[in-house]
Amino acid sequence: MISRQHGPLLANLLLAAAYAATGCIGLELALAPGFATPLFLPAGIALAALVTGGPALLPGVAAGAFLMNLISLPRATGLSAGLLTGGAVAAAVAAALQAYVAMHAFNRWVRPEIGAGRDVLRFLVLAPALSLTSSTLSLCALALLGVLSGHDLPATWLAWWMGDALGMLIAAPLAWIAFGQPRALWRRRRWTVGAPLLVLTALFVVIFLQVRRWEWNQQTQQIQLKAQQAADMVQAQLSEHERFLFAMASAINSHGRNIRQQDFHNLARGYHARHREILSMSWLKPVAGTERAAFEAWAREKIDPTFAIREPDENGGLRTAPERDEYVVATYIEPRSNRLYSGLDALSEPLRAAAVQLAMTSSEPVASAPLKLFHPDLYKGVSLLQAVRSDDGSPVGVLLISLELNRYLGGAVREAGFPHLQAALRDAATGDLLSPPLAHADAAGVFHRTLHFGGRAYQLTLAPAPADAVQLQGWRSWSVLAAGLLLTSLLGGLLLQSSGEQAAVRAQVEESTAQLQEREARLQAILDNAADAILTIARDGMLIGANVAAGRLFGYAPEAMAGLPLARLLPVAQDDTAAGLLARIAAAGTREHEATGWRSDGAAFPLAISASAVDLPGERLFVAILHDLTEQRRAQERIYRLAHNDPLTGLENRLSLNLRLEQLLTQARRNHGGAAVMFLDLDHFKKINDTHGHQVGDQLLQAAANRLRELLPDVDTLARLGGDEFIVVTAGLTPDAASHMAARIVEALAAPYPLQGLTVHSGASVGVAMYPVDGADSATLLRHADTAMYAAKSRGRGNFQFFSNDMNAATHERLLLESRLWQALEQQEFELYLQPQVDLPSGALIGAEALVRWHHPELGTVGPDRFIPIAEESGLILPLGEWALRRAVALLERWRGIGLGHLRLAVNLSARQCHGDALLGQLDELLATSGIDPALLELEITETAAMQDPELSRALLQQLRARGIRVAIDDFGTGYSSLSYLKLFELDRIKIDRGFVKDIETDPDDAVIVGATIGLAHSLGLGVIAEGVETAAQAEFLRGKLCDEAQGYLFARPMCVDEFERTASAALGGPRRVNGG
Repeated sequence: MISRQHGPLLANLLLAAAYAATGCIGLELALAPGFATPLFLPAGIALAALVTGGPALLPGVAAGAFLMNLISLPRATGLSAGLLTGGAVAAAVAAALQAYVAMHAFNRWVRPEIGAGRDVLRFLVLAPALSLTSSTLSLCALALLGVLSGHDLPATWLAWWMGDALGMLIAAPLAWIAFGQPRALWRRRRWTVGAPLLVLTALFVVIFLQVRRWEWNQQTQQIQLKAQQAADMVQAQLSEHERFLFAMASAINSHGRNIRQQDFHNLARGYHARHREILSMSWLKPVAGTERAAFEAWAREKIDPTFAIREPDENGGLRTAPERDEYVVATYIEPRSNRLYSGLDALSEPLRAAAVQLAMTSSEPVASAPLKLFHPDLYKGVSLLQAVRSDDGSPVGVLLISLELNRYLGGAVREAGFPHLQAALRDAATGDLLSPPLAHADAAGVFHRTLHFGGRAYQLTLAPAPADAVQLQGWRSWSVLAAGLLLTSLLGGLLLQSSGEQAAVRAQVEESTAQLQEREARLQAILDNAADAILTIARDGMLIGANVAAGRLFGYAPEAMAGLPLARLLPVAQDDTAAGLLARIAAAGTREHEATGWRSDGAAFPLAISASAVDLPGERLFVAILHDLTEQRRAQERIYRLAHNDPLTGLENRLSLNLRLEQLLTQARRNHGGAAVMFLDLDHFKKINDTHGHQVGDQLLQAAANRLRELLPDVDTLARLGGDEFIVVTAGLTPDAASHMAARIVEALAAPYPLQGLTVHSGASVGVAMYPVDGADSATLLRHADTAMYAAKSRGRGNFQFFSNDMNAATHERLLLESRLWQALEQQEFELYLQPQVDLPSGALIGAEALVRWHHPELGTVGPDRFIPIAEESGLILPLGEWALRRAVALLERWRGIGLGHLRLAVNLSARQCHGDALLGQLDELLATSGIDPALLELEITETAAMQDPELSRALLQQLRARGIRVAIDDFGTGYSSLSYLKLFELDRIKIDRGFVKDIETDPDDAVIVGATIGLAHSLGLGVIAEGVETAAQAEFLRGKLCDEAQGYLFARPMCVDEFERTASAALGGPRRVNGG
């Protein structure tokens, strides 16, 4: 579309330019007074542009119409700029409104291609109907503004309406050919519609111009004749004025040259009355400067008591003339109403003085140059002068007639019998106009005539009046043009219908052809895009055609396969034929025949082929469908591997294990043999996986699987169940042989693993179950082997255990505890117990350690040594640890309100809490919401947990200390921390494990270790607290070694919160000591 192709702004500019240009050209054909043309192309251009480009192009229509009218209206009217601008605006609004209404009408009633007879008929009807809009609104506005006279309105309206209608019918199809939609159809109409319309329009415009020229010539001849008559009458009248003035001068001579006022009145009155162009008649008397006083005295007595010699002043009035040597004074004036000007000195003005002086030296009447008359509303006039002389030839006076010739011109034209003429008179010497200028007129109708009057030449110009041009206009040329353009429009409609029908037929043919080609292309595309190879084979075994897949399958270009024998691609027995082979395959129906195919390079590959016979008149063809089985067989193998093997390690998976184990047990039952099932679980795998990432964990599993393959190449089954669990199944082993194999497995898997630049230590716990002693079916054997494996883990990992019936009870208890443990938090079965901590030197209570107790309604109180390991393995330790933290902070917040705000509370952190992401966020939330002093909360981290990842632990301890929380290393001496790491950790105190404290009285080594630990801690600026203090001797030893704090049964057993608070409150009343102090 035009606005989309060029952009809205450029499209509107182009439309405005096209509208204004074609409108100005069209107005060259306009009828007088020039507002309307019988062919207004912009109406059609605007219609086509808005129908194609939409209402976004309305500004272009309005701008083009305004510009065109602004250019054309002054030529036709000659009115003021304000009226012309208003007329241009009104015409632009009407043109835009017409285009907008036409756009909606065409969009609703006429299809864009205008090809069917119905659309053409609607086009021919809508165009004249819609053209009423602009013609009516514009001309009414022009008439109201006074731009157009009322008697010109009907003819101008008719011309305007027909011009817009014919412009739509002719220009709209031409514009659509340039940019209409659908483009293909309108482009094809360039020669079938566009060329005939242009040729016929141009032809009828040329005929119109020729006829109008002939009409104008006829009119011009008539105008010239009438103008000649009018000019003759004007010249005759001027000559009559000369004769009268000469005769009047002769009459004055006959009266002795001494004329009285009454005599002058009698001579002038009758002539003045008959000629309205005569403004006044005067008798001018020469007066010498020395005679001025006597002359003025005589004039006051005989003519007017106020008489004085005067001259014009700057304001258009009269003033007393100054003293001069000579005066020529207006003595008598007719009509008497002009006596205001009596006494006027004709020599006081240069133009009048020149005329007077010339007249006084001439015997003939003399005309003055154009003079500004004393009447301000009159055009310039002319004075005709005739001197009256004495016998000796000296002038005794001058007769003067003041003429406004403009008053006579109109009468002369009317007397010529041609009222439509306009006339203008100009002094030939000065160029001054003596009448209004001519309105705009065609140069061919203007008549010029030179007139002579009083010795001067005047240029008389006559031309038809623009306002009467319609009456003078010949309607034959306009009728010829209108009829021709109307026939052109009708022919255009027929051509539109004819081309539309041809386009419809062509479209149907093209559509049918395209559909056929599309079906053929679709069929070929289907064949070429088919995944399977398709061959068309003649009865003699020669290929007729092949699709792309066939070429790809056999390594040939598809077009090169035609003519190849089928035996080049498939094996055909010597005693068989290609037709026979294909016939047998076709007879098998949908069942595929597997064969070996040969590629162009000689490589063989498996394929499947199916065929069908196609019987045609005179011949029989075969269509064969083939596909490569190579990937299918690979996929089958891959599917089998995926179904029976572990994708990470390549070992057999659970499905394959169950199948193999069932087969082995069936064979063992039949042969009365035995078998061993070993359940392996890698030690510390979860810690390694969490610490170093899943990639290292996967590599550990792969390395362990490879070691098992190398170690056990002859076992019946080696499988991975998932995670870090492996199964070894072998038949015919005695318990001793199974024990030996299990020991080898433990030893092999305990060796370090170099993974990604790291040295990882793992190991394995192995459980062994023997058939038939420990179970008669696969499920029982696997379960008992799993139970034995957990027994091995409970004995410190890195060993193997054979299944025994006692293990069933332990396993049952573990599973029972694990299932009940998950419900314990929800059922609020956990309780926080507190064991007091005392200051050893003073025995004062300084705080407590929080310990978790589990009160189960059926199991009773479950000790932490029973449920904490299970919570660690199951993951419940994280929510349990969070519960303990929240309960401890709540206690500290409570103690602040009951006078125990000085006591600190220690909480144990598990390894998972230390290495998780949630701990710091939980602490920030608890500290922010509770408002407790962070220094009263002490977090205890075991030495083993801290050393799992020293750098991570170091960063965590820094974050805790930054928040003001105290940190202690729990069970110090049981792990494998080094002094270098101990120096780097940001700690508050070290807690000596109870295992060293209990034997300090009897074991010198433990006593030395405890003393060294206290000294080491103090040298590092750390506090020391000993746990498990049960005797006074132990307490005294610790005091002697300057141990800071202690806890244990000597001071108090763990107690519930209420009991602790009572004990602490009681201690506040005395010296804050507890038992054992």
